[in-house]
Amino acid sequence: MKKGAIVFFIIFLVGLDQLSKFFISSHLSLGESLNVFPFLNFTLIHNTGIAFSIFDEGGEFSRWLLVASVAGILAYLVFLLYKKTPKHQLELISLLLIISGGLGNLIDRLLLGYVVDFVHAFYQHYSFYVFNMADSYITLGIIFYLGYFFFIERIKET
Repeated sequence: MKKGAIVFFIIFLVGLDQLSKFFISSHLSLGESLNVFPFLNFTLIHNTGIAFSIFDEGGEFSRWLLVASVAGILAYLVFLLYKKTPKHQLELISLLLIISGGLGNLIDRLLLGYVVDFVHAFYQHYSFYVFNMADSYITLGIIFYLGYFFFIERIKET
């Protein structure tokens, strides 16, 4: 994949994430829910922590520590993307998804001090954490990367 296409892909995914957060924030009040399907609500939440609201009570110190940590991880992933060319298309896509998701949430944390979450999946009495599109990109990217590592890269080595 050419560098221009890589940049476009990242901008496109980050743009979708930011537009979805802007749209939800413009139409729902904090804590308000909109039922979309019998198993899915859009519920506006401001998450000052990381995944599953870990470190939610850390204040400004935690915020800037998370910003620095995420920025460092993203810099490393971009290094991997450009300096150590991915060997397989699945590795490339997984890195692009993780970088896009990390950037989407980093933008929120930098500009707002929290991450806008709104996707709330549930079934009967089971409720999953509220998340956003950037979180989905990161999750899919990790799943794809693990699939690449365990089923493609390891098979090549044997």
